[in-house]
Amino acid sequence: MMHERPESETLLLSEARIGVPYRVVRISAQGVIRQRMLDMGLVPGVRLMVVRFAPLGDPIEIRINRFFMSLRKEEAGHIHIEPAGHCHAHHRGHGRFGRFFYGR
Repeated sequence: MMHERPESETLLLSEARIGVPYRVVRISAQGVIRQRMLDMGLVPGVRLMVVRFAPLGDPIEIRINRFFMSLRKEEAGHIHIEPAGHCHAHHRGHGRFGRFFYGR
């Protein structure tokens, strides 16, 4: 069972820092945009990392598992995240298949 943090303790993906592991808490987008995010793997509980921001801050490149995705800043503003540094389910180097992508 996953427990969500109160809204005030989460931040938006558009506010994330580069190189910090995060966990998706919830997605507040609606309709086609929400479905597209879910189809691409942006689901509650998934871990991700911001790779870089474009020079003007839009789009944002993120890494989920072993693939890279670019999101518009407006889309990233619908993804609520929390730092995933000390998640009990995964530890650096002990993810699925004995590896986890952070720090590799």
